[in-house]
Amino acid sequence: MADKPSHINQWKHNRLFLASIEPQFHDWIVTAAFYTALHAIDALLAHDNVVVTNHEGRNRALHLTNRYEFINQKYMPLYGLARTMRYFADPKKWVPTADVQKQVIERYLYPIEKSVQKLLGQDLALAQIVLKS
Repeated sequence: MADKPSHINQWKHNRLFLASIEPQFHDWIVTAAFYTALHAIDALLAHDNVVVTNHEGRNRALHLTNRYEFINQKYMPLYGLARTMRYFADPKKWVPTADVQKQVIERYLYPIEKSVQKLLGQDLALAQIVLKS
């Protein structure tokens, strides 16, 4: 597993990628938002010396640790949505393009990022993500 600084770097890298994705590929925007959240969470887990090596381990750590309760409440729906968008045809059926900013970025990603930063005791001064229109 990577260390905290590596996960923070990947978290920031994925945020930049999010803003570069063309809107017709909104299923990939959702997927990138999920992996952005994942690296934010993995930075926190590394900070807390919690070792996970796969999605199941991460999900279990989030579910079983009171410190991560709020993050888990936001992460698990994003995890499910990203899987649905990747594996089921017609992603617009699941989240219309016009709703991605509000229903994915603002509803799930931003609260996860805010909570992770609070638990890390570190403000990363993350800029708002501006999706292409």
